[in-house]
Amino acid sequence: KMKLMKSRGGYSLLELLLGFFIIAVIATMLAYAFSAFRESNDLSTAHAIIIGLLKDARSRAISSDGNSVYGVHFETEKAALFKGSVYNSSDPSNEVYVLPGTVELSTISLTGGAAETVFSRLGGTTTASGTVTLSPKNNLSKTKIITIFATGNAE
Repeated sequence: KMKLMKSRGGYSLLELLLGFFIIAVIATMLAYAFSAFRESNDLSTAHAIIIGLLKDARSRAISSDGNSVYGVHFETEKAALFKGSVYNSSDPSNEVYVLPGTVELSTISLTGGAAETVFSRLGGTTTASGTVTLSPKNNLSKTKIITIFATGNAE
Protein backbone atom coordinates (compact mmCIF):
# COMPACT_ATOMS: atom_id res chain seq x y z
CA LYS A 1 0.00 0.00 0.00
CA MET A 2 1.15 3.36 -0.84
CA LYS A 3 0.40 5.99 1.70
CA LEU A 4 -0.36 9.42 0.45
CA MET A 5 1.39 12.14 2.35
CA LYS A 6 -0.87 14.85 3.49
CA SER A 7 0.53 18.34 3.08
CA ARG A 8 0.63 20.18 6.33
CA GLY A 9 -0.55 23.78 6.56
CA GLY A 10 2.01 26.41 7.60
CA TYR A 11 4.74 28.64 6.31
CA SER A 12 8.31 27.93 5.42
CA LEU A 13 11.20 29.88 6.90
CA LEU A 14 11.71 31.65 3.58
CA GLU A 15 8.09 32.81 3.50
CA LEU A 16 8.35 34.14 7.05
CA LEU A 17 11.58 36.03 6.30
CA LEU A 18 10.07 37.53 3.17
CA GLY A 19 7.01 38.68 5.16
CA PHE A 20 9.20 40.29 7.83
CA PHE A 21 11.29 42.00 5.14
CA ILE A 22 8.20 43.48 3.48
CA ILE A 23 6.88 44.72 6.84
CA ALA A 24 10.29 46.26 7.65
CA VAL A 25 10.40 48.11 4.31
CA ILE A 26 6.88 49.49 4.79
CA ALA A 27 7.66 50.54 8.39
CA THR A 28 10.82 52.35 7.22
CA MET A 29 8.88 54.21 4.53
CA LEU A 30 6.20 55.24 7.02
CA ALA A 31 8.82 56.40 9.55
CA TYR A 32 10.52 58.55 6.89
CA ALA A 33 7.20 60.05 5.77
CA PHE A 34 6.23 60.80 9.38
CA SER A 35 9.65 62.35 10.05
CA ALA A 36 9.37 64.61 6.98
CA PHE A 37 5.84 65.63 7.99
CA ARG A 38 6.94 66.40 11.55
CA GLU A 39 9.93 68.42 10.32
CA SER A 40 7.72 70.45 7.98
CA ASN A 41 5.13 71.00 10.72
CA ASP A 42 7.80 72.08 13.26
CA LEU A 43 9.23 74.54 10.71
CA SER A 44 5.81 76.09 9.99
CA THR A 45 4.96 76.29 13.70
CA ALA A 46 8.27 77.95 14.60
CA HIS A 47 7.82 80.45 11.74
CA ALA A 48 4.32 81.39 12.92
CA ILE A 49 5.36 81.73 16.56
CA ILE A 50 8.36 83.97 15.80
CA ILE A 51 6.20 86.18 13.56
CA GLY A 52 3.77 86.34 16.51
CA LEU A 53 6.57 87.35 18.91
CA LEU A 54 7.64 90.15 16.56
CA LYS A 55 4.07 91.43 16.15
CA ASP A 56 3.46 91.20 19.90
CA ALA A 57 6.64 93.13 20.73
CA ARG A 58 5.77 95.82 18.18
CA SER A 59 2.21 96.07 19.46
CA ARG A 60 3.38 96.46 23.07
CA ALA A 61 5.89 99.14 22.06
CA ILE A 62 3.31 101.11 20.04
CA SER A 63 0.87 101.05 22.95
CA SER A 64 3.68 102.06 25.36
CA ASP A 65 2.86 99.06 27.55
CA GLY A 66 4.74 99.61 30.81
CA ASN A 67 6.00 102.90 29.41
CA SER A 68 8.75 100.98 27.60
CA VAL A 69 10.06 99.74 24.26
CA TYR A 70 10.05 96.02 23.44
CA GLY A 71 12.21 93.81 21.30
CA VAL A 72 12.93 90.29 20.15
CA HIS A 73 16.32 88.62 20.62
CA PHE A 74 17.40 85.76 18.33
CA GLU A 75 19.71 82.82 19.01
CA THR A 76 20.26 79.59 17.09
CA GLU A 77 17.80 77.60 19.19
CA LYS A 78 15.47 80.24 20.64
CA ALA A 79 13.85 83.65 20.34
CA ALA A 80 12.92 85.87 23.27
CA LEU A 81 10.52 88.80 23.57
CA PHE A 82 11.99 91.28 26.05
CA LYS A 83 11.12 94.60 27.65
CA GLY A 84 13.53 97.52 27.37
CA SER A 85 16.12 98.64 24.86
CA VAL A 86 18.71 95.96 25.67
CA TYR A 87 18.26 92.19 25.98
CA ASN A 88 19.13 90.76 29.40
CA SER A 89 19.09 86.95 29.36
CA SER A 90 18.53 86.74 33.11
CA ASP A 91 15.44 88.98 33.15
CA PRO A 92 12.52 86.83 34.40
CA SER A 93 10.01 88.85 32.38
CA ASN A 94 11.48 87.62 29.08
CA GLU A 95 9.09 85.48 27.06
CA VAL A 96 11.35 82.79 25.62
CA TYR A 97 10.33 80.49 22.79
CA VAL A 98 12.64 77.49 22.44
CA LEU A 99 12.57 76.11 18.91
CA PRO A 100 11.58 72.48 18.38
CA GLY A 101 14.57 70.12 18.37
CA THR A 102 14.33 69.67 14.61
CA VAL A 103 14.52 73.40 13.74
CA GLU A 104 17.16 76.11 14.11
CA LEU A 105 17.67 79.75 13.25
CA SER A 106 20.34 79.08 10.64
CA THR A 107 20.96 82.71 9.66
CA ILE A 108 20.35 85.93 11.56
CA SER A 109 21.02 88.78 9.16
CA LEU A 110 19.94 92.04 10.77
CA THR A 111 21.42 95.50 10.14
CA GLY A 112 24.68 96.12 11.93
CA GLY A 113 25.09 92.40 12.68
CA ALA A 114 22.54 92.66 15.48
CA ALA A 115 21.01 89.60 17.13
CA GLU A 116 17.91 91.49 18.21
CA THR A 117 15.48 94.11 17.05
CA VAL A 118 13.84 96.71 19.29
CA PHE A 119 10.59 98.47 18.41
CA SER A 120 10.11 102.18 19.13
CA ARG A 121 7.25 103.52 21.21
CA LEU A 122 4.28 104.97 19.35
CA GLY A 123 5.77 104.55 15.83
CA GLY A 124 6.71 100.89 16.04
CA THR A 125 9.76 101.27 13.80
CA THR A 126 12.65 98.95 14.48
CA THR A 127 16.32 99.42 15.32
CA ALA A 128 17.42 96.48 13.16
CA SER A 129 15.76 95.28 9.98
CA GLY A 130 16.73 92.31 7.86
CA THR A 131 16.02 88.61 7.71
CA VAL A 132 16.02 85.61 10.00
CA THR A 133 16.16 82.19 8.36
CA LEU A 134 14.59 79.10 9.92
CA SER A 135 15.60 75.68 8.65
CA PRO A 136 15.43 72.05 9.71
CA LYS A 137 18.66 70.92 11.36
CA ASN A 138 19.16 68.02 8.98
CA ASN A 139 17.88 69.59 5.74
CA LEU A 140 19.06 73.12 5.01
CA SER A 141 17.36 73.12 1.60
CA LYS A 142 13.92 73.65 3.20
CA THR A 143 13.84 77.09 4.78
CA LYS A 144 11.41 79.75 5.89
CA ILE A 145 12.61 83.34 5.85
CA ILE A 146 11.23 86.00 8.18
CA THR A 147 11.70 89.55 6.90
CA ILE A 148 11.69 92.41 9.39
CA PHE A 149 11.17 95.77 7.72
CA ALA A 150 12.46 99.11 9.07
CA THR A 151 8.81 100.09 9.58
CA GLY A 152 8.56 97.28 12.14
CA ASN A 153 6.32 95.05 10.08
CA ALA A 154 7.34 91.42 9.73
CA GLU A 155 6.36 88.68 7.30
